[in-house]
Amino acid sequence: MKAISNERKIATFIAVVMILIHLATLMAFYTGVSSIALNIAILMYFVRGMGITIGFHRYFSHKSFKTNRFFQFILGFWGSLANEGGVLWWASHHRNHHQNSDTPKDLHSPITHSFFQSHLGWMWSPSCVERNKVRCNDLSRFPELKLLNKHYGAIVIGQMLFFAFLGHLLRPYGTNPLQMFVWGFCISTVANWHVTFMVNSVCHVWGTQPYKSGDKSRNNLLVAILTHGEGWHNNHHMFGWSARNGLRWYQIDTSYYLLKVFEMLGIVKDLRIPQKSEQLLGKLSSLKVT
Repeated sequence: MKAISNERKIATFIAVVMILIHLATLMAFYTGVSSIALNIAILMYFVRGMGITIGFHRYFSHKSFKTNRFFQFILGFWGSLANEGGVLWWASHHRNHHQNSDTPKDLHSPITHSFFQSHLGWMWSPSCVERNKVRCNDLSRFPELKLLNKHYGAIVIGQMLFFAFLGHLLRPYGTNPLQMFVWGFCISTVANWHVTFMVNSVCHVWGTQPYKSGDKSRNNLLVAILTHGEGWHNNHHMFGWSARNGLRWYQIDTSYYLLKVFEMLGIVKDLRIPQKSEQLLGKLSSLKVT
């Protein structure tokens, strides 16, 4: 009998954990919901989502703005709260996605793979945990980021314990440890997972394509609202280095708005945004292609 590879074992473990967290959301029918548990779940949906968009995506994957080393660590920890993998792993896979978008080497393309594979299945495959050829040497030179990446699992477990303890502390407000665990951790995490994964799946199938970016990326308003601006995916694939995905005034991009607040506070600087002339050239080059 052929031995099961370590990659297959790890991928199976990831699949089991994610399925169990999905199933745990059903305990909401048993725990019920209190206003405090619901508010914490909504708050954590935004916290986790912004950690991915601002931290893991726009900063670590694309370096679309600059910050100091302390806030860089905060961004790494913040993004880790989304329970989508360690910071180096996430950035490496995302950079691979941009280098090989909608080709067989793109693990989560609905064009070259199935829709389910692009949305969720790729995270349960051995390829997901194999050593990625796209390195993040610019990030791995920081020991604190390597530490966050290595101990990502501890951050997940720590959150589970934290929300259970928070439920105990907030008993006077009508909640309890199990209810807060279900809403503050499980439901919030699963909701954020699926809206994030929609960028990989939905935004390569449905939506508009103002730029010919060399792949099937699409702008999708619904996904943009749910993901704090990540749904302007065709814009992003045309200008991957941009700190702003919603390039038009009417394209809602709450992640960018928060970055502007951070800029005013002096926390971040040098936000990279394509000039109107660059956007126009992109449009013109797209017209030439057609």
